Amino acid sequence: MKVTFLGTGTCIDTSKAQSCILIEGEKTKILVDIGAGAFSRLKDFKGIDAVLITHNHLDHNGDLLALLKARWLTGCEPLRIFGPKGTKAFLESLLEAYPYLRRKVEFEVSEEEAFEVGEFRVYTIPTKHSIISRAYVVEAEGRRVVVSGDTSPIPELMEVECDVLIHEMSLPKGESEHHTTPDTFEELLPMCRAKTVYLTHLYPETREVGEEILRRLSKYREVRMAEDGMEVVV
Repeated sequence: MKVTFLGTGTCIDTSKAQSCILIEGEKTKILVDIGAGAFSRLKDFKGIDAVLITHNHLDHNGDLLALLKARWLTGCEPLRIFGPKGTKAFLESLLEAYPYLRRKVEFEVSEEEAFEVGEFRVYTIPTKHSIISRAYVVEAEGRRVVVSGDTSPIPELMEVECDVLIHEMSLPKGESEHHTTPDTFEELLPMCRAKTVYLTHLYPETREVGEEILRRLSKYREVRMAEDGMEVVV
């Protein structure tokens, strides 16, 4: 498996694309989220087999329609889209706003909690955010990658044995009901079973103290800061 961080930013960071992670197997390519700016980072949008949406906020699904339109214009097969409850309604509302695309873009939406895409076996874990959201656990060839989406830290993610945990780190300090901070992450990090943790979805003020955050958290586990364009072989 190979993981490429296409977007690691947030809705107020103009220097980064918004949330988007490409996971590639031998024959299959999937995206976890596709926020604004992510489409321009895709080298092969025709080869994407599915998009997995963690939750329906703009910085996580903002370029989904752009991907669908590009695939229609280039004659691609219908795109498989997976997401939490409400994803079907979200797609319908998009087509209400852009009715000229209704009979042109092709996709299949599923809100299942476990499914397969090519060689990838995927299951979901409900997360703690301001709207319905979920993390994805992606498995193939004895390897496992977990992507948190937006959430405050929860034991259910930390306890998953995996090669890579990609976890949000939105805020630089304190506590938040809907996002992660170093303070709240450190509380649960001792129970983490990931070999390596990559932090993403950092607000600019969090990136400013990124080195300090890494020094603090690396006492418990190998922790790295994700950057746009970073590739990781799992």
